[in-house]
Amino acid sequence: MKLFFGEVHQIIKIMREFICFLFTILIVSVPGLSQTNELFQKFKQQYPDEPAVYLNRSEVLSILVEKDSLRVFSEKSEDLLILKEQAEALASRKVYGSSFSQVKNLSAKTLVWDKGRYKPMEVVDFKKNSERDRGIFFDDSYNYSFNFPAVAAQNRTLLNYTQDIKDVRFIGGFIFQTFIPQSQTSFTIKTLKGVELYHEVQNDPSKKITLSVTEKGGFVFYEWTSQNLETLKIEEDSPSIQYYAPQVVCYVKSYVNKKGKQNVISSLDDLYRWYYTFIRGLNKNTSAELKDVVKKLQAESKTEMELVKKVFYWVQDNIQYIAFEEGMRGLIPHSGTYVCEKRFGDCKDMANLIVNMLQLANVKAYHTWIGTRDIPFQYSKLPTPMVDNHMIATYISPDKKYYFLDATGDYIPFGMPTSMIQGKEALIGLDSVHYEVKIVPVISSDANVMIDSMRVSINGNYIVGSGTNSMSGYPKSFGGYQLNRTDAEDNKKYVASLLGKGSNKFFLDKYEVQHVDNKDIPTRINYEFRIGDYFQKVGSEIYVNMNFNKDYYNEFINIDSRKTPVESEYQYHQSEYIEFTVPSGYEVEYLPPNSKLENPLLGYTIEYKNEVDKIFYKKSIFSNSLLLQPVQFKEWNDAVSQISEAYKESIILKKK
Repeated sequence: MKLFFGEVHQIIKIMREFICFLFTILIVSVPGLSQTNELFQKFKQQYPDEPAVYLNRSEVLSILVEKDSLRVFSEKSEDLLILKEQAEALASRKVYGSSFSQVKNLSAKTLVWDKGRYKPMEVVDFKKNSERDRGIFFDDSYNYSFNFPAVAAQNRTLLNYTQDIKDVRFIGGFIFQTFIPQSQTSFTIKTLKGVELYHEVQNDPSKKITLSVTEKGGFVFYEWTSQNLETLKIEEDSPSIQYYAPQVVCYVKSYVNKKGKQNVISSLDDLYRWYYTFIRGLNKNTSAELKDVVKKLQAESKTEMELVKKVFYWVQDNIQYIAFEEGMRGLIPHSGTYVCEKRFGDCKDMANLIVNMLQLANVKAYHTWIGTRDIPFQYSKLPTPMVDNHMIATYISPDKKYYFLDATGDYIPFGMPTSMIQGKEALIGLDSVHYEVKIVPVISSDANVMIDSMRVSINGNYIVGSGTNSMSGYPKSFGGYQLNRTDAEDNKKYVASLLGKGSNKFFLDKYEVQHVDNKDIPTRINYEFRIGDYFQKVGSEIYVNMNFNKDYYNEFINIDSRKTPVESEYQYHQSEYIEFTVPSGYEVEYLPPNSKLENPLLGYTIEYKNEVDKIFYKKSIFSNSLLLQPVQFKEWNDAVSQISEAYKESIILKKK
């Protein structure tokens, strides 16, 4: 699924590891200090609960014209002061590189506070390792791992290294905030007057980052600085840090050499022309095997739309997704023939195979670059490789409807994009010159539906019942991975967690799963269950809360402390129908009032109906949020408050 898109790819990886810290800074000269470590005392008082503080963290990115082309390298440094004794986790470090961004001049040391001064202890053992992300079969990225000696309170760890960046298009900017507070932070671009640079500060409403532009010795220096940055806090269900961390994004639009002005990424046209070189001439030679597959699918199809659907499903079912990142292979797909023969490939390979197969059937389909929702950027605002990390295919029907075909989602039905690209801009390559940018639709909650229908009654101390659960859209897609790829015991645990209701005394007695592999109809689970000690008997009365599933019950967002948005995988709609048999000898004394909330973010209806010896309960609840912003938290909490109150209602049965 991933393509290599420069340094930001590694930034996100490092920042999510918490103890593998970001970029780094100039070695600070070691001053002679008094017996009392005044520097330590100052920052210990300022950050009493933090394990460490960056005294300085910086990057200097040089973009220079050499021999009519651009040379790009980055010098990174850090100076970290340890504030707590139990700081062993801060000793282990990694520095990341790849064929596009090679690590050089790596040095590290610990400054040990001893008898009123700092004494250096050099790191001498740097181990080079192959770097593997979960889900990536092979890539050419690597890391140097090492350990700082004597990491303890009052000591400092210093790190310096250089990265040679092979293509200026892969520069990504700088993320200012980290998981460690920072005293001084800076990002500098050193370049020449003939280099036209785009730059923008994002996610900095308090204006903590300041920019100064100076000229010296024929160079232009753009320097962004900030002081006293607090810890970046990762909260549950937060989106990627690039959505909210203060950062500088930048790219080179053009530069001047002896031949005149040379465009790099002056517009989206430049980016597309470069991207098109990766797919030009890909499928010149087609194997007999691939042709035969297409002919067979053509023979089975009555319409063009049916053929597109069959091709999409064939790639889903027959090509195993395995990610590759190796040099330019992070950008260039394999031919359709190669992927068909090997029966595996990454997102680019699967997209190109779909395009190749449809072209063999004289149906137009198009290579399409896109970013997943981990990336907040858009082609229309930032036309650089920072925007995308994924490739799909696009089919445009005769009535101009766009079908975004992402075969990496094994259980995604035809006509529905994978959840991770909803709402994203897609760069559709029409030919060598022309392209379109289209927004992938966000799939509404009405298409992502779970319906649970039950017949229940009281038997002894148990609520007993049988039911049918139906899942379509993304619930079906995500459930498919669990229902098809686990052993029997894990499978039952998943089904029990999916269907569990009432309390932790829910018992799943029997179940049967149907239609998991049929992408065009809902997955169906027939089941029988018991819930122990769920209802209450008080004298001649029985109290039963029919809200077996209390979705969002008291799930309030702490408005005072929460700073980051709340991300959801998809919008969804859930319905629940219960037919409850009133026990013999009892009648309904109290039926809760119907309740309803119409809210654009979170809404519901709960209805009760009494007929002879039956009570019919119906609940419908929907969530229409993919990325809930802080300004929406109060509206969300108001909805949660109302539905939580409705959940407290119980029916009351009384002996006749």
